[in-house]
Amino acid sequence: MKTRNFQKYLEKRLDKAEIAEIKTQAKLEVEILKSIQQLISGVMEDYMEKNNIGFNELVRRLDSSPAQVAKMRRGEANLTLTSLAHLFAALGKGPQEVFKNKK
Repeated sequence: MKTRNFQKYLEKRLDKAEIAEIKTQAKLEVEILKSIQQLISGVMEDYMEKNNIGFNELVRRLDSSPAQVAKMRRGEANLTLTSLAHLFAALGKGPQEVFKNKK
């Protein structure tokens, strides 16, 4: 279905307030995802710096592909809960340490 047709479909099924609410929710979800990705990227960079390791050693320690690790470092990876658990365990960080309020 083309985007324009989908927009018309939504307008037939939902009122403007409902469409606005969906758009607001989607925008918030994108902002949250980007924030999480940036936190993960920062934790990885801190780990590399504190342990004086380079990219290839990080790839080896994470037992992951260079492409996936590069995406995580750039804040572009779409990770599963399982991959987050693997990453945090490899970095020696609990989720509460990664997601604590940064001020």
